[in-house]
Amino acid sequence: MDLQSVLGRGTTVRVKIPLTLAIIPALVVTCGGDRYAIPQVSLLELVRLAPEQAKSGIEMVQGAPVHRLRGRLLPLVYLSRVLDLNDAGESSQQEGRPVNIVVLQAEGRAFGLVVDEINDTEEIVVKPLGKQLKGVNTFAGATIMGDGKVALILDALGLAQKANVVSELHDRTVAEKELSAAEKGAGNRQTLLLFQAGDHGRMAIPLALVARLEEFSRSKVERAGRRKVVQYRGQIMPLIEVAEAVGESSGASTDADSRLQVLVYAERGHSVGLVVERILDIVEEDVVLDRMAERAGILGSAVVQQRVTDMLDVQGVVRAADPDFFTVAAE
Repeated sequence: MDLQSVLGRGTTVRVKIPLTLAIIPALVVTCGGDRYAIPQVSLLELVRLAPEQAKSGIEMVQGAPVHRLRGRLLPLVYLSRVLDLNDAGESSQQEGRPVNIVVLQAEGRAFGLVVDEINDTEEIVVKPLGKQLKGVNTFAGATIMGDGKVALILDALGLAQKANVVSELHDRTVAEKELSAAEKGAGNRQTLLLFQAGDHGRMAIPLALVARLEEFSRSKVERAGRRKVVQYRGQIMPLIEVAEAVGESSGASTDADSRLQVLVYAERGHSVGLVVERILDIVEEDVVLDRMAERAGILGSAVVQQRVTDMLDVQGVVRAADPDFFTVAAE
């Protein structure tokens, strides 16, 4: 800033703004009486539920709030709860007030952020947080609003991580990335491992998700608590019966001398074995995924080798059987 003043004539003020300042469009919201800015790059859409809609539109799935948005379940995160503010967002639902949902994107998946009010969009100047706040991953920086007050800039991924929904979003991301090209139609070939799970279940998973194919004698299977495990490469590897996980009846032999065919799925040095009835083939085909057949443990169905084949949701099946697997794998 440069000031030049001439007695009796006036003062000239020159302000030079560095070109390195980051100016971004952002949505300004209010929660707990404070304002926050959300970068529009993370914003997908805004949803407002009337009081009567909120009562039926917000459901609980395994203890977590969700909203059914155009036929798909949208995980909800209450900003007041994540930031340890008052529970104005949840109390507004109970008191019969409208519920404001900001639909954000983290790691390619959507979740809804419930706030008290949605104000306006503004272009803001991003200022870095001080070194004492660098480790707070829910904030991406700060900005000074037009009235001179400071507003914190929210980080979508950090919010999802703190609310423990990012792992749920990630569960199906890896498998869906393998199949995303298939959904676009012909010309996108997928390498799939075909196998049988249960008496009639013909299933497939992307070959890239299979670390190894193993075969164990059923006599090698042991118990660790309620889980079936097997000693594998210096580790205790849990086993998951795929047929049971997807609701199929298992036709596998229980004879101690029979052999188990196992697909080994690995995540950061930790492994889990998916027990299948029989490994059928490895094929490379154009696959179009039909999600209308989606159910627990299944991403959808596709026609592979002229037969209807279910696509296994590996991450979902593993998490349902062992909720701590991905937490341990991330350590």
